Amino acid sequence: RVQTKPAMSNRPFVAGQDTDRGAEWMRRAVSENLAWQSTANSIAASKNAEQPAVAGTDGNVASEEQFDWTQDEEEVELSVRLDGKPIAKNAVKVKFLPKSITIVYDGKEHLQLKWYGAVDVDGCTWTVDGDKLVITAEKASPATWPRVRI
Repeated sequence: RVQTKPAMSNRPFVAGQDTDRGAEWMRRAVSENLAWQSTANSIAASKNAEQPAVAGTDGNVASEEQFDWTQDEEEVELSVRLDGKPIAKNAVKVKFLPKSITIVYDGKEHLQLKWYGAVDVDGCTWTVDGDKLVITAEKASPATWPRVRI
């Protein structure tokens, strides 16, 4: 049992006083709710409870304005939409840096992205799949990212 359970007491409701934004219970509500949530999360984590899937994991594709992405612990994959036509491989330039990626297509910068976490540039590749540019980036350290960009 959680030892932080507050003592319960019933009090009569007083219109105007209990609904006032300055009421004591309203001032305490946010911090008490955060404390309860933190305690519940630590209990769930200690019992190996399964948390909801993070975006881009478990085969789910997460979508952003210019690209879709998926991930596992080791790598992240972007499927970048360029102009809707078949992509000329020689018109693509991709610059991988540990904390960012820049994609230039047909001489114009198409996407600049700051990674959520660091990637190993030696483990990064790109390929063309019809009208999409597929970027595969190896994460510098295995982890599930809550999102792909900062």
